[in-house]
Amino acid sequence: CNLLEINSWKDYYELRGIPFESPVALLLTFPLTIHQAFLKYGGVPITVSKMLHRPMRVHVVGIEKELNFIDLFKEIGFLLPEDLAVELVFIVRQDMLPENCNDYLENGRRGLKVELTPNLTVLVQSGTYNETIDPNFDCGSGPPDMLIAMNAGLFAYDSWRSVVEYLDGNEGVVGVFTDYNEHSGQNCAALGGSKARESLTINPFRQPRAMPVYSMNLPQFSNGFMYVFNE
Repeated sequence: CNLLEINSWKDYYELRGIPFESPVALLLTFPLTIHQAFLKYGGVPITVSKMLHRPMRVHVVGIEKELNFIDLFKEIGFLLPEDLAVELVFIVRQDMLPENCNDYLENGRRGLKVELTPNLTVLVQSGTYNETIDPNFDCGSGPPDMLIAMNAGLFAYDSWRSVVEYLDGNEGVVGVFTDYNEHSGQNCAALGGSKARESLTINPFRQPRAMPVYSMNLPQFSNGFMYVFNE
């Protein structure tokens, strides 16, 4: 799919000329994980979007703290080829969209639109995916080519059930998830069937700082493990 083959933090640091002692990976795990999802699982979605002469539509569900550093997602645009446009739709909780946000998107929904780079647009919308908002009609410019959810513990919140149900009913949509630890990743991936469970792998762009764990003696990292539905 003509994306840059970046497969490790070492590759990325060397590409961008960043000193290895720099801590930027602590935050760049989020945009680089999305790029990794494109590189590993985006072949068909990218091809389809180019054939239809429109941006690749990517719904990113469960966005929270990422709104605090939205400018960092420009890095995705810098890494993409010039002939690939991407529309990222960040789905946030209803209470996370500021009350004084009176902008309306082209789909008629209240939200924010940010042109990060010439080939990367971010839209921010609020609601519960596949419940209060319809992924096919209410999000961005249309149905998703890909769905991405970072650090998604699918058993942690009931709202993830509607996301899984959407992917189950729309097998043409690739769903990429990350989880903090391998045990949770295996259990959550199993919701997508045996193939999804077998897809679980270590994310090379996990945050390179272990998180404190009090309930289990397992390594835990932000975006530590990645798996895919509907590959």
